[in-house]
Amino acid sequence: GINAEYGQAVVSTQSTGEHDIPHLPFSQGVLDCLPKLPWAIADYEFVLREDLRHLCVCSVDPPGCTDIDDALHFRKLGNGNAEVGVHIADLSYFVRPGSALDLEAQKRGTSVYLCDKRIDMVPDVLSSNLCSLRSNEDRLAFSAIFEMTPDGEIIDRRFCKTVIRSVASLTYAEAQILIDDKHRVDPLSEGLRGLNELAKKLKQQRIEAGALTLASP
Repeated sequence: GINAEYGQAVVSTQSTGEHDIPHLPFSQGVLDCLPKLPWAIADYEFVLREDLRHLCVCSVDPPGCTDIDDALHFRKLGNGNAEVGVHIADLSYFVRPGSALDLEAQKRGTSVYLCDKRIDMVPDVLSSNLCSLRSNEDRLAFSAIFEMTPDGEIIDRRFCKTVIRSVASLTYAEAQILIDDKHRVDPLSEGLRGLNELAKKLKQQRIEAGALTLASP
């Protein structure tokens, strides 16, 4: 209702003030640093970067997430190991060192999530559009690619600038449905199951090595 919405707004306003969170609109100098829309990846980037658009890349985030800054892929290799890719949106392509955009991002440090809004580190055209790894759109990324044994041991690793094209922007619930439905044998579902199995094994290894387990409220 109106009272609840007003209460949320008050909490947000008090939080930004009390904790010195930068929350003013971006200056014109910052906005002038942004690329003009419509924007497309330049042809030369496909020469300078690895083109990984053929891989079954996906993201898993909370419902309503628009700033999708990371994505994953999993595929089995012929030697019994698996290739796991972690793809991070390449914000550095758009942020030139020392620019007004760079200085403002340094000042903000991170995006801040409040009960009624999100305070972005960079303008929305980057955070929720050009640097959001949305499905079915070509995006620039920085990728870490690992070869891992079935037990989660890293055999090899490499890091590269890439172009990716996510096949699905999933919520946690949607990803869980695909993992649980054993009748689905498509690359996306199989990849999610592979990632889930590795995650379980790595978590168990961390616990056995003495990792601290904290309960969530």
